[in-house]
Amino acid sequence: MKLKYRSRKGFTLIELLVVIAIIAILAVVVVLTLNPTELLRKARDSNRISDLAIMKSAINLYLVDVSSTYIGSSTVCYVQQAVGGSMVSGTTNIYEFASNTTEAASLVTYPFSGGTGAVCSQWFGTAAMTSATTSRSVAGNGWIPINLLQIAAGAPISSWPVDPAWSTGLPCIGSNCNNNAGHFYSYIPAGTGIGYKLAAKMESLTYSASGTKDVETTDGGTDINMYEQGANLSL
Repeated sequence: MKLKYRSRKGFTLIELLVVIAIIAILAVVVVLTLNPTELLRKARDSNRISDLAIMKSAINLYLVDVSSTYIGSSTVCYVQQAVGGSMVSGTTNIYEFASNTTEAASLVTYPFSGGTGAVCSQWFGTAAMTSATTSRSVAGNGWIPINLLQIAAGAPISSWPVDPAWSTGLPCIGSNCNNNAGHFYSYIPAGTGIGYKLAAKMESLTYSASGTKDVETTDGGTDINMYEQGANLSL
């Protein structure tokens, strides 16, 4: 009786190389399609949108609940400093997104605090900029000078949010400087009443001006290149 042996044929080297090449091409296509850098920017922008909503709710609760309120000086825009790092000097330049120039994507340079031109000019008019503090305390000595502990039920948040990718920005290069703008939260109260405004700069193409989920030109604020929230967006 003769035994029949079935020959088993494996992959050839060429076939393996072809498969590896296809996998590599598909991997490149996936990376280019998903754009991980943009995904990270979108995630941080979502965080910024959420943070401003949280701050807005906390401030509104304070204004409703506390009879004798103090929300800061109307001549100052309060800027969040870097957390976990050293305070930047008064001469350190920040690069803020300028919407009032002929080139909407250009950036204007201002000292972070002190000296001539130390203003949050693009989204807070001529209010003098303060270097504020790295503190996130809600007891009135944090970067937003509001004491949430005065609320009868207690502070609704344990600390003031800070930008997820704090930076002073970089000089503008080329015609599109969206990613060169500084990222830090800022706040200004009105001179009278209970008005105030919070601002943040988006960094993703999705949430920035003209993006598919543009929040900068649709927020009702005064600057088309900033995300603004609060009780008085005309500040």
